[in-house]
Amino acid sequence: MKVSLVYPRWDWIEYNGLAEPIGLLQLVTALRDAGHQVEYLDYSFCSSLDQLDGRAAGSGLVGVAISAAAKMNRAAVVTEHLKRLLPDAVFVAGGAYPSIFPAGTLEEIPFDVALTGEAEESIVELADAVGSGGDFTGIRNLVYRDGDSIKENPRRPVPPDLDSLPFPARDVVDYDTYLREGMEEYGMVTTRGCPFKCIYCKPSTDLIFGGNIRYRSAGNVVEEAVGIARLRSLDCLPVYFKDDTITMHPTRWFEEFRDLLREHGLRMEWHCNSRVDTVTRDKVRIMAESGCRCISFGVESGSQKILDFYQKGTTPEQAERAFSWCHEFGVEATANLMIGFPMENEDDLRATYDHLKKIRPDDIIVYLSTAIPGRYIHDWAKENGYLANDTNPELLDPARNRACEVMNMRLPFLSLEDVVSWKRKIERYRSWRKMTSYENIRDWASEMVRHPGTAARKALRVVRGLGGKGEQFKER
Repeated sequence: MKVSLVYPRWDWIEYNGLAEPIGLLQLVTALRDAGHQVEYLDYSFCSSLDQLDGRAAGSGLVGVAISAAAKMNRAAVVTEHLKRLLPDAVFVAGGAYPSIFPAGTLEEIPFDVALTGEAEESIVELADAVGSGGDFTGIRNLVYRDGDSIKENPRRPVPPDLDSLPFPARDVVDYDTYLREGMEEYGMVTTRGCPFKCIYCKPSTDLIFGGNIRYRSAGNVVEEAVGIARLRSLDCLPVYFKDDTITMHPTRWFEEFRDLLREHGLRMEWHCNSRVDTVTRDKVRIMAESGCRCISFGVESGSQKILDFYQKGTTPEQAERAFSWCHEFGVEATANLMIGFPMENEDDLRATYDHLKKIRPDDIIVYLSTAIPGRYIHDWAKENGYLANDTNPELLDPARNRACEVMNMRLPFLSLEDVVSWKRKIERYRSWRKMTSYENIRDWASEMVRHPGTAARKALRVVRGLGGKGEQFKER
């Protein structure tokens, strides 16, 4: 049967940068391996909604990925267009948002069904049933309408062996356009799930990945990396590991990863996300030897009080150690901050600014604290009267809020202007460090030779940061 899998990123600004949808591409492979004809419909670069109609024609099943609440409007526009084109097809929603709010998804957008959680097995079962004209209402992870009610089937156990899952179907991605439009690295994932309890992530991550954390072997990850390098004819593969915390892997995993890359003759330059309490000096050293060039740490705040409110489970002293190890081994260390939590005051923001002077980050990204539905921070803000706007989906994108300097929570001790003022002060400090650090200047000069477009964009952000505003986006 013909299946269309849809990435509905239509007329949408990616404030955190372009990236291919890894999870959706894995479903393409799963369906192909099961014998289905699959069309991958990526609306990221379409100038009109009907541009992909010819490829969608004849599909009996249409799956639409919805990664976040902020993208529901775009998903609705694309889905309604395709339903007019394919009135007899079965439409299924999947991804992070339907996993957290399956009933709400079916109520907001006219999907026939939704799939929750990890869907490599469920999507194949659904396609098999739709193709044969059979009953699919008993499939695990399925949510469907039954008269006036919505029923949610039990979830299947998450696959414990991530090595058994298919690699993403990267051959269907228009990487040339992605790279031309600003993508800098190929996305990969080595783990699923997160064992920590931060209120700005939980419990949504558990609803998507079933709780706790599962791992891929180093050999399986290197095999995928070798495939990408061959597909793109690359001698050096730039990768962004999109795991929540790749450093949950033990040190010996990184040793094996490093050694296998060398055996395959593959050079890799990669960056990742991490927590300051999951690295050691030895681990950072070995990561650097395997090609790690940047670690983005969730520092969040320099105030222990705020870290405790976030239930982060880390301390400023742990951040000082983690950043010192990165400096020692030449790994760029980025501090991701989250300011504007309702319990924050001037002393807390000053503590964060002073903390930056101690850890001396190579880069800083300042997010504004955002209450996103499905996360404990949203429940807390609503219960305590701090939720200022819960209806505008655009305000549920932290990256957009950072760029546009807007928030969806009320602040009892600060004004929005106070928070923005501190954000801009931090961005000025970032630009000053970028312009006065020998290592940063050296790395930028090297990047100017290898990737002039990327280096030019970084230079523009540094210049803008001197004026206290590191980013600017033109709203559509």
